[in-house]
Amino acid sequence: MNFKDFNFKSPLLYGITRAGFKEPSPIQAAAIPPILEGRDLVGQAHTGTGKTAAFALPLLEKSFGDKGVEIVVLVPTRELATQVADEFYRFSRNLEMKTATVYGGTSYGKQLFHIGKSHIIVATPGRFLDLLTKGKVQINPRFVVIDEADEMLNMGFLEDVRRIFDFFGEREQTLMFSATMPEEIKDLAETLMKKPEFIRVEKEVSVTKNSIKQFYHVVEEHERDRALLRILENQKIHKAIVFCRTKRETTRIADLLTEQGYSAKALHGDIEQDERQRVMKGFKRNEFPLLVATDVASRGIDVKNLSHVINFHIPLEPELYVHRIGRTGRADKTGTACMLVTPHELRELKRIQTQVGSELTLEPLPSKKLSFDEKLGILHTSIESELPEKETERIVSSLLEKFKENDLLYRLVSLTHKSLVHQENIGKETREVEQLLSEIGLDFESENTRSGERFKSIQEKKSTSRTRKEKKEDDAIYKPDIERMGSARIIPRKIF
Repeated sequence: MNFKDFNFKSPLLYGITRAGFKEPSPIQAAAIPPILEGRDLVGQAHTGTGKTAAFALPLLEKSFGDKGVEIVVLVPTRELATQVADEFYRFSRNLEMKTATVYGGTSYGKQLFHIGKSHIIVATPGRFLDLLTKGKVQINPRFVVIDEADEMLNMGFLEDVRRIFDFFGEREQTLMFSATMPEEIKDLAETLMKKPEFIRVEKEVSVTKNSIKQFYHVVEEHERDRALLRILENQKIHKAIVFCRTKRETTRIADLLTEQGYSAKALHGDIEQDERQRVMKGFKRNEFPLLVATDVASRGIDVKNLSHVINFHIPLEPELYVHRIGRTGRADKTGTACMLVTPHELRELKRIQTQVGSELTLEPLPSKKLSFDEKLGILHTSIESELPEKETERIVSSLLEKFKENDLLYRLVSLTHKSLVHQENIGKETREVEQLLSEIGLDFESENTRSGERFKSIQEKKSTSRTRKEKKEDDAIYKPDIERMGSARIIPRKIF
């Protein structure tokens, strides 16, 4: 099947071909026909499955382009608004249809100017409802789309969405897309839509792709920073996103990487919109290879040639893991997703593995081999900064009674050297993880994989669901959002 089979008008088909689209993805093949027929539809599909084109293409096919705003798309974040608007632009450039984005952090005047000339509006609920309530925008769209509906729910936008629909008259068609389908979303669909058709693309399509190598390292909490640096030193990374749970940690990790000679920027919800846009443009243009982000800020990020996704923290929900790793391994390219996990998080890791259907393999962190000069430099620095304690003289006198001075010096240097090497070994070895898993009722399978050893549960599966209150971030309400390098290069500098 190809896009010609949908009998799109020539200018739209030209835009599809120019965008490089050849065969429709599963969600596109399933959603486009009923949308063209005019039915209300609820589509369940994850990020990276091509769902934006699944609603954009048939709606553009049915639009006239001469009656003001015909299409309104509601999205949870500013980043996703920009991404969806870009997709509409790619397909509609020959249809003489213009798109406006509406979100907070930008002047009202500029947005109202673009709305007045547009046929398509892609908006976040807060700012759009503000414009409607104040009477600054009066429109009656033919088509309304709610995108990433489950994220609307998580971010507390569902009531705003309902109020927005109060400002619209009778609609020809209402569409909804969501990665998951909680009861609140089903209720919203039944309330706002007319006998909606439900379609679903299985998550394995985007989650368990063979193009993404998925593995994890088991480390102690205090080893996370060094483990991240060890990964960057040993992986061939062209461009990567490092995911953290909180805004505070995101900023700290970005600063740490910068101090170590890496080119990295932070992206989170407290950063001003203009700066967020500059960061994303710089990342897409290969001005720096490492982006450290929270899920809420990264929702909607679509970057070409992302070689790695690094989970500095284990995601709070299996769906978040899907959204994170789905940003690599796209367009028939390979990708790598790795995760740092503490011994206390092994049960949570198993839950993600079971619910998502992904195979994550254990890989011990590679050893860091210090050169002779590096070891000598560390020893020099350590000795220079060390101040004798009160009992030092007594200890030295006692040792000299048993060892000759020269012999004592050699022995102490050897002891210090062994301690230095030991400090560089971070993370758990396979046998240590095996013991940890055994202690909590999990065990390894007997068959090894090429890059590690998988584990399986030896207990009955127990519910590990948590309340939304328990899933909040420590410094903000939990709101999951979510080219090759050219001249940009990763140049590591030693820290430990």
